[in-house]
This record gives sequence, structure tokens and C-alpha cells, in this order.
Amino acid sequence: MNTTSPNADAGLDRIPSMAYARLLTRTYSKSFYLATQFMPAAKREDVYAVYAFCRYTDNIVDSPRQRDRQLLKRELDQWREELSQAWRSGESQHPVLCVFIPVLHKYNIPLQLPLELIDGVEMDLTHDRYEQFTQLRTFCYHVASVVGLMMTYIFGYRDRSAFVFAEALGIAMQLTNILRDISEDWQLRRKVYVPLTEMEEYGVSIEDIAAGRMSPDMRSFLKAQVDRAHSYFEYAEQGIPLLQPQGQAAVRAAASLYREILREIERADYNVFAQRPVVSTTRKLRTLGRMVASSWLPSRPGKTSTVTPQAGFSGIAKSTLPPLSSLE
Repeated sequence: MNTTSPNADAGLDRIPSMAYARLLTRTYSKSFYLATQFMPAAKREDVYAVYAFCRYTDNIVDSPRQRDRQLLKRELDQWREELSQAWRSGESQHPVLCVFIPVLHKYNIPLQLPLELIDGVEMDLTHDRYEQFTQLRTFCYHVASVVGLMMTYIFGYRDRSAFVFAEALGIAMQLTNILRDISEDWQLRRKVYVPLTEMEEYGVSIEDIAAGRMSPDMRSFLKAQVDRAHSYFEYAEQGIPLLQPQGQAAVRAAASLYREILREIERADYNVFAQRPVVSTTRKLRTLGRMVASSWLPSRPGKTSTVTPQAGFSGIAKSTLPPLSSLE
């Protein structure tokens, strides 16, 4: 692998590229950016590089400009090729890959993970609805879990089972995104991510979402969706101690801040149509303050949690679904 750029000033490329990666993180994910402040500075820069790649990839479809689906598909194919070529050569002049590729090699992050992310973003071009939760879970894995898996390589881990919990945390966060944006996704993109079979089970329809109709059935349905997301968070939290100490606080902070979105939905009595659930800066700081305070309290021995993510409904928490990742 050739890691030497033909550009004699190649090192200078990293300065604006790193600033761009930091800006993307701070702009698009204020909660995550806040959580990264618990990490050492050097690790933060690597985390920003990964986030920038993920955000840039996502924006190809989320910010489509005046391009139809065929052109966006072609752009994703070209992005795959650019990524693969940069990974093989070890360098790139692209402002995002310029800082992302060195991070992949530094931590031995498998190329399959960013390629799976691109696959997930492409799913957004071909899927406007999901019939079953298993299908939605696959989407969540590709667009969110693989991000957590890449981050796990950076944070460091004491046991490889940490990847199973990282996958679950990604699903928890994406389910939270879906619930937060359920109204916006319909209004702007005519997309419905929540499983259609489960909507039917609760007696609600796409027409109800389109009209922003908050009925007792809709409230029950959304409560079940929120409960499922909570169960994924609770399961994922069991894996935080498996990370190296310098990464634990950042992951715990990110999970805590994201889970507050679910609590905002609960405070609104599950009405996600009246107002987009947003966690205020004050509440974020209070959440982090409680997290920091609890970290200073002596831990009390207790039995290991047996919480597992809900695979079904009717209040039944089924056994843990097998991981989707094929990492060895």
C-alpha cells in the first residue's frame, strides 16, 4: 500500500479537511459533538473523521439537490469506487476521505463497514416503506449500527462482544431518529419507516400519519415503538464496560443524550405530530451533569441485567436477535 501522496504539500490537506470534519459533526449532531468532549483530543479528531464520512454519505441522498434517483444511485456507485480506491492506495484528495482513510488503517477498521453504510444509504433510494420490523432493523443496522461498530474500533475494547452491544446501540439511536422525525419524513419525503404490519396491528394507518391524527390507537402504537427503542438502549448499555475506559464516558453520554429524545416524546404524551421532540441545551447539560455525578458514586454489586431488545409487540420482550454484523 502506498501511503505517500504525489502532492508534496499533502500534509496541508488534512488541516482544512479536519476542520470540515469537525464542523460537520458540530452542525449535524450537536448531542454527539457534546458527548465527544469526554474523549482525549487525539481520539476526538479520529471520531470526527468517521462521522464526517457517514454524514457526507448520508447527505448524498438526504440532500439530493436536483438529481433523480438514477443519478443519486450513480453517485453512490462512484462514491463506493472512490472509497475502495482510496482504501487500497492509502490516500485521497477528497476532503472527507483525506482524513477518513488514515483512520481506517490506523485502527484496522474493515472496509466492509463503510461499504455497508453506503448500502444502507442506497436503501433510502429504493425503500419508502417497511413491512416488518426485521426489514427496518436491517436498515437501522446499515445506516447506524455500522457507525457504532467503526467507533468501537476507535474507542478500543476489552472484549469483542462489545461489538454486539454497539450494534444494538446503533439500532436504538436510529429507532429514536425515526420516532423523532416521523412527521417530517412524511411531509418532506413521503416516507414511513415504522413497520406497516405493526401499524395495522394497532389500527393505525399511513393516512393517520399524513393527517397528524393523534388517536388513542396511535398513542398506544407510538408508546410500543418508544418502549422498543428503550429496550435496545438498556441492552446496549450492558456493553459500555467492555470498552476501554477513555471511550466509556463518551458512549454513555451519547446514549444518555439520545435517550432523552424518547423521554421528550413521553413528556408530550407520545404526540410527535404537534411538535418535533427536541432536547433543550439546558436539559442536555443536566443529563450530562447527572451522568458525571453518578460516575463518582460507588458502584453497588447486583445481578447482571437480562434486558433484551423487543423483537415483537404485545409487551413481549423476546430473546435477543442475532447480530447482523458479519465481523469475525
